[in-house]
Amino acid sequence: MSGMAVTAFVLALIFCIPVLPLIGLLLGLGALGRTSADGPMRGRPLAITAVILGLLMTAGQVYATVQIVKMARIIGESITSVITGPGESMQAAFDGDGAKATSFWWEGDAPSEAETAAFVAAAKARFGEFDKAFPAEDAQPGAGAGEPEFSLPFKFTFSNGEFKGEVFYSATKDGETNSGGSFVGIDKIVIKDPDGADLVWAAGTKANAAIDAPAGAATEAGGSTSIDEAESPADP
Repeated sequence: MSGMAVTAFVLALIFCIPVLPLIGLLLGLGALGRTSADGPMRGRPLAITAVILGLLMTAGQVYATVQIVKMARIIGESITSVITGPGESMQAAFDGDGAKATSFWWEGDAPSEAETAAFVAAAKARFGEFDKAFPAEDAQPGAGAGEPEFSLPFKFTFSNGEFKGEVFYSATKDGETNSGGSFVGIDKIVIKDPDGADLVWAAGTKANAAIDAPAGAATEAGGSTSIDEAESPADP
């Protein structure tokens, strides 16, 4: 009995350890040249089986490795997007890049271009130009930590100073990713204004963003001046 054929067969079966099936495949090919059906060295059926199993197991391991690497990349992207996504979204919004601004949101739940424009106009009027956004130093997931929906306290830096805020997220439920390649998407960004109402960037908040903004912000966002006119005393 060919020892090489036996070894190849055994190694090809140990699929739980990487590389061993590949070694079994190579040994099986070598054993094919040393054995024959009617020759003095037996074990050809084992060698053939080792080659077949080695091919299958090696292909399976390669596929599993690719999937693991892919999943690890997505998980890493998801963690990164939680930390840097709000800042990148804000910067893109202030730069007028609507597509990139909402790439960290879930499709169908992202603010429209008009809502984003109104938010930017209100933010500029209140806080100035955007600089950066990062989780607060003592940031801990808010209510719902470990659940599909959670929040993190953030600090938003503008030309007029630093302001506290909060970012709300939702995680995937069916294994899909958003357009940014993340399992986690932004639901809402809230900037706390110490001199007024909180400024919210989310779907369905265009009117609130415009109304909460100081005088003239609605016009800058493309709205009418009816808000300012309504606050002016009526002519006698």
